[in-house]
Amino acid sequence: MTEVVRDVVGLGSRGGRQSWVRTIQILVASATVLTLALGLRSMFAPVSASSAPASATFPQAVAASTAERFAEVYFTWDESDRQARTEALSQLMVGGTPGQAGWDGKGTSTAGAARAAGFTYVDASHAIVTVVVPVTTPDADGTDATSTMSLQVPVTVVGARVWVSGLPASVGVPAAAPTGTASSFRLDAQTSTRSRPAVTQYFAALSRGDVALSETGNASTGLDGTLQYTELLDWRVERGGDDQRVGFAEVRWATPGGAVLDQEYRLVISRNGSGWQVRAATAAVPTD
Repeated sequence: MTEVVRDVVGLGSRGGRQSWVRTIQILVASATVLTLALGLRSMFAPVSASSAPASATFPQAVAASTAERFAEVYFTWDESDRQARTEALSQLMVGGTPGQAGWDGKGTSTAGAARAAGFTYVDASHAIVTVVVPVTTPDADGTDATSTMSLQVPVTVVGARVWVSGLPASVGVPAAAPTGTASSFRLDAQTSTRSRPAVTQYFAALSRGDVALSETGNASTGLDGTLQYTELLDWRVERGGDDQRVGFAEVRWATPGGAVLDQEYRLVISRNGSGWQVRAATAAVPTD
C-alpha cells in the first residue's frame, strides 16, 4: 500500500521526487509573490473616502483664504461704483445670493488685510470661518475712522472650490458652533412671535456692548458701536424640542458712515421663566 501511495504522488522514482520538489517550489514561490503583492497594495493604495473622517478631508486652508478675501470685499464699497463690489462678490459667493450681499448701496468703506481667527467644522461640505479685518469708514464729520471688525463667514465646498454660501454675521467673540444643517425647515410661528422681543433685545444690546447669553454667566463680546442695530427684518424658529430651540434671524445694521448692512444669524434660544433668552449666536448655514 505504501508503495502505491509513493507511486501516486511521484515519490517512487528519482524523476518523480524531482517533479514533486519542483511543484512544491512553484507553489511556495507563487504564495510569496501573492503575499508581497497584497502587502504593497495595502501600503500604497489610497485610503477610501469612507474610511477617513469628513473633517480630515475639508480644505480648511482654502476655506480660510476664501473667507479672508470675502471679508475684504464685503467691507469695501463705494456708492459711486456699486458694480465693482457686485462683481467681486460674485467671484466668491454661490449663485442666488443678493448682488450686494445686504449692502444698501450708500456710503464708502475700505477694508484692510483680513485674517482668519477661528474655524468651525459643520459637516463634510460646510464650515464657518471667523475673520478679523480692519475697516475704515468716514464719521459723521467726514473724518476717517478705523475699527476692527469680526465676521463669521459660512463657506461650502462645491467640487474643487470653496465658496461663501450665504450672508455673513458680525460678532464679537464667537459662540458655540452649530451642530449641522437641517434637511428641511419647519416653522414654529407661535414660538417665533413669543421669542421675537428677546431676540430684538439681544441684537440691540450686542451693538452697544457685552451681552449675557445664559444664566450661567456666559457672555458674547459686543460690537462696541462699530455697527448700530436698526431692525430685526426676519425671525423664524424651527419646531422641535421644548426648552431649547434653533432660529434664524435677518438683522439690519447701520455703519458709522450711514451705510446699511443686512446679515443672517443662527441663534440658539432657551426658555427663561415665561419668556425666552438667547444662548448662542453664529453665522447661519443655509438649510435645504
